[in-house]
Amino acid sequence: MGGVEKRKLVRRIVKITAWAVAGILVFPVAYALVGTILSLIPVNRPVVSDGEVVVYLQRSDVHTDIVVPTRTSRIDWATVVPPGDAGTVDGEEYLAFGWGSRDFYLNVPTWDDLTLGIALGAIFGMGGTALHTRYVYEPAEGEDCRRLTLTFAQYDALVEYILSSGRRNADGTFVHIDQAGGGWSNAFYEGTGRYSLFFTCNSWANSALKACGQRCCLWTPLQQPIFWKYPQNTP
Repeated sequence: MGGVEKRKLVRRIVKITAWAVAGILVFPVAYALVGTILSLIPVNRPVVSDGEVVVYLQRSDVHTDIVVPTRTSRIDWATVVPPGDAGTVDGEEYLAFGWGSRDFYLNVPTWDDLTLGIALGAIFGMGGTALHTRYVYEPAEGEDCRRLTLTFAQYDALVEYILSSGRRNADGTFVHIDQAGGGWSNAFYEGTGRYSLFFTCNSWANSALKACGQRCCLWTPLQQPIFWKYPQNTP
């Protein structure tokens, strides 16, 4: 290789490296900017409903859950999420659903447990997804919990969305992850779909609200913008 060719190769390597570094630096800023803009764009009109089914939107430090009645005339969730999987006999009156990275759910109960490997695996959609369920008493409205009232048609849409988020056995039950812990009333199931920077556990909850005609963001990877759509102590 002659001197001219070597200089051209070096310039090409430098240019590619510069573009790569620029991309690494610009992407987080662009992601945050686009995420903020799309989070502020509301979807679905804020209609006060005199519907028949009360559900809740609830958040923890890490995840956002949709909390539904265990039994209604539309579905008995115990036939899909057997209480025995969660260490209970009959289940409680409500059932909380969350969806997300399988590794996150099984290995990151708090942010202090997050490792670089798990974070990178989730970002790039590796390791699969899981549904997290908890049998609970009816939640109390507050800073981390909002009450929503759905019509039967809206609730049917929410049920279909949740059912489509988990793999199911021939008998209709979700596919239980036997080795998963999580404590009393918690159970984990094999999820469908792919977790990534562009579809997080909070994106899943936001899409659940969108599916059943409730107020939500055009798109968001975060919790807080969803809750902005439901100011505390308002319908």
